[in-house]
Amino acid sequence: MTQASLNDQKHLLEKINRAIPSSIYIYDVVAQSMVWFNERVQALYGYSVEEIREMGSNYWTLTMHPDDIPYLAESVKRVQNLKDGEVIELEYRFKARNGDYRWLSDRVTVFSRDDQGGVQSLLGIATDIHDRKINELTLKKTIDKLNLSLGAAKMGTWEWDYDTRETTWDDRMFQIHGAVNGPGAKPLEELHKRINLADQAVSRQRFEESARTHQDVYTTYRVTFDNGEIHHIRCYGRYRISETEKKFYGVAWDSTEEIQTERQMEEARATLIASTKMAALGEMSGGIAHEINNPLTVIQARAFQLTQMVDQGKAEPTKIKQAAESISRTADKIAKIIKSLRSFSREGTNDPFDVVQVKEIINETLEFCRTRFYNHGVEIDVEEIDEEIEIECRLIQIEQVLLNLLNNSFDAVQHFEEKWIRVGVVAHDNFVDIKVMDSGKGIPAEHAEKMMLPFFTTKEVGKGTGLGLSISSGIVKSHHGELFLDKKAANTTFVIRIPRLQEQPV
Repeated sequence: MTQASLNDQKHLLEKINRAIPSSIYIYDVVAQSMVWFNERVQALYGYSVEEIREMGSNYWTLTMHPDDIPYLAESVKRVQNLKDGEVIELEYRFKARNGDYRWLSDRVTVFSRDDQGGVQSLLGIATDIHDRKINELTLKKTIDKLNLSLGAAKMGTWEWDYDTRETTWDDRMFQIHGAVNGPGAKPLEELHKRINLADQAVSRQRFEESARTHQDVYTTYRVTFDNGEIHHIRCYGRYRISETEKKFYGVAWDSTEEIQTERQMEEARATLIASTKMAALGEMSGGIAHEINNPLTVIQARAFQLTQMVDQGKAEPTKIKQAAESISRTADKIAKIIKSLRSFSREGTNDPFDVVQVKEIINETLEFCRTRFYNHGVEIDVEEIDEEIEIECRLIQIEQVLLNLLNNSFDAVQHFEEKWIRVGVVAHDNFVDIKVMDSGKGIPAEHAEKMMLPFFTTKEVGKGTGLGLSISSGIVKSHHGELFLDKKAANTTFVIRIPRLQEQPV
């Protein structure tokens, strides 16, 4: 080989060395010191060849992360068994001259051997992977936190290929479906064995809709465990589409306890409503007795009159007709009171919405109150109400709200010199206001802010549960309306605001 050829090879190696972005080095295994490295090391990490050589056998201690030194020592032992041309790959942290540690990916092979064939020095090519490694570690921490959160929430994760129907579950998914993640376990088969058929049809429809609209999917379904237990599963997923696949990714969790709690709360709420209504009925019982006793007295008197006419042989047709008509009207009045009482005693939550005259609502509710209010010297006045004013509502529930407001006003005016309650109606384009005003001069601000809260009451112990306004407010909200105190009114005034039709905004 000519000198020119050698010089050309040298120049070529120098060009390659300068072009390679990695650090190239030769490490003496026997002396445990760095023999040589290229300029890239100094450019990236700040060390000169002389500084590294001066470290001698302390090279590892001074430049490697303490946690990585045992791992590197084990790797050197592995190198002893390397054959020529074989490569091992290492990842470790290297300490730069400024004190920062950088992650390196190192490919190491045998560079030279001694006379006995033992490894004498190594050739390494180290690539800086710090940014990638930091991203990997950050991603791992994020995944660990996510798994911790999913574990704490007892959520399982799943994937579903929309085209192939291939499904992947983690261990938690099998657990919440009452299945075992053993060899050959197939998620879809496990699901189909356990899911309620009606729920399966609904869920399938929701997934199809999600795939069509590219929207997130949320569904609930029931599964039956092998021991017969029924569990409620809630499932949320996102649809992702690419050139190669259409996939859903999501989470699911067992919401059985949550649903049971919701049912218990609903039952408790129904019990509270019933107790509040019974308390209201108790307060009205005296008035209702009078409302019925008075008509019964009329009936008895008319019946006695008819008997007397027959006994005396004075059965005059005109008087008999008058007596019969009086008995009929009085019986109708009693029937109306009983009908209202029966209706009010029902819970009414599941009743359908009907279009009802507001005048009818007020008149039926007042059947419970008139005599009681009269006996206690409370004047009740109803403003003129147009019979054409109607609202779409659950009649029983709105009557309950109105009766609660009337009872509250009755209690409030008991100690006033002027005792009156006035009911009025104001019709707007899309909604109707039913107003209950009394002779009180308003409610203190500190009470007004709290009066819609459950169990808040200003009544003395034993006279109020503090649930009336709270429950009433909930009923009105379920009608897309609102119950509020009119703070601008001169007298205490509560307003029931209900949309004329349920699809119209208030």
